[in-house]
Amino acid sequence: MMRSGEVSQSPFSGEAHSGVSPCIRVSMGIFAHNEERRITHLLESLLGQSGSDGFALQEIFVVASGCNDRTEEIVRNWANLDARIQLISEPHRNGKASSINQVLRRYRGDVLVLVNADASLFPDALTHLLAAFTGNDPAQIACGRPVPEVRKDLAGLANGFLWSLHNRTLKTLSDLRLPNHCCDEFMAIRRGLVSSLPKNLINDGAYFAAVAALHGFSVRFSSNARVHVATPGSVSELLAQRYRIVRGHRQIRRLLGIRPKTLNGICRERPEVAARIVWSEFAHQRFEVLAFLVVAVPIEICANLLAYFDDFRRREYDPVWRRVGRAA
Repeated sequence: MMRSGEVSQSPFSGEAHSGVSPCIRVSMGIFAHNEERRITHLLESLLGQSGSDGFALQEIFVVASGCNDRTEEIVRNWANLDARIQLISEPHRNGKASSINQVLRRYRGDVLVLVNADASLFPDALTHLLAAFTGNDPAQIACGRPVPEVRKDLAGLANGFLWSLHNRTLKTLSDLRLPNHCCDEFMAIRRGLVSSLPKNLINDGAYFAAVAALHGFSVRFSSNARVHVATPGSVSELLAQRYRIVRGHRQIRRLLGIRPKTLNGICRERPEVAARIVWSEFAHQRFEVLAFLVVAVPIEICANLLAYFDDFRRREYDPVWRRVGRAA
C-alpha cells in the first residue's frame, strides 16, 4: 500500500500507449460525503492499479458534497501529488445524481468510471472492468463485483446473501447477453450513453442500466473487477437501505417505463433463469439461507410495502442517501 506522499507509477499514467490499437481515454468520478476515514484507501487502491495496455487514465474527479470533515483537505493534498486529481466541491448534499451530473458536464474521456468514496478496489479491478470495452464485442456499460464487509450477525449474513444473489443475477444475465441491472458501487459507461441524470434520482446504476436496455445493450458484469463495499450495521439500516432501493426502482419504472432487471423482475420475465439463480445460491450457502429467510424476506416485504405506500401518497423522492456501515 502506498503512503500518502507517494505517487503511483502505474501504466494508467495518462499517456497514450504505443501499438496498433488507439488508446482509450479513461475518466473517473468519485463521490464523497464526509469520507476522511476512507477516501485515502480508495485513492491508494486506485493509483496502485497495475494498469492495462490500450487505456490511459487521464482525469479523476472527486466530488465532495456537503463535507464538514477533512475530506476536501485530503483530496487537495492528493491533487498536489497527482495532477489528474481534481476536487469538485458542493457546499450542500443534493444527492449522488447531482454529483454525477457535475462529472458528466466535465469529463473528456471515451469511458467514464464511477465509484463511491467509501469503497476500495482490489488489485487489477480497474483493468478487469475496462476489459469489457475492448475486443470484437465491446460493451457500452459494465460493472464490477461488490464484496461486502464480512459480518457474522443475522443482518450481516442476510446482507451477504442478498449481495451473492445480486452478483449471481448480474453474471447470469451478462453471460446470456440479456438486459441487465448495473451495480453503482463500481461501474463504467461509454461516452454518449447518458448525458445527464434526473436531479431527484435515487438509483443511478439502475437508471444507467435501464437506459442501456432501452437501446438494446446489456450491462457486462466483471466478476474479477472486485470492490470492497460498506454494509448496513443493523437490521434497521438494512431495512432503510432496501426501502430506498425498492422505491428507487419504482421511480425508474415511472421515468422510463421499464422495470430494472433485478431478480424480482427476472422472476416475472424469465422464471426459469430466476429459478436457476436462486437454486445455485441456496445450494452453496446454508447458514446464509437461514438468515435470508428469517431477516431478509420480511425486510423485503416491508420495504416494498413502504415504497408502495409512499408512491400512493405521492411522496417526493429524496435523492440523498443515508450512509451505512460508518463504524468500519
